[in-house]
Amino acid sequence: MRTLEVLRLEGERWTIVATWADAAKVRAEPFDAIELDLAILWMDVEPAPATP
Repeated sequence: MRTLEVLRLEGERWTIVATWADAAKVRAEPFDAIELDLAILWMDVEPAPATP
């Protein structure tokens, strides 16, 4: 899956803060000062095989 999940540690538990997929352009904490282009991250990732 070509997804980016941002998690935050709250006490002793991890909480999903946000989820993005495919070619989204995101500002994800703690790197929200820059925009991440997910399409660039996935360029070298081979797609998962199709399931019947």
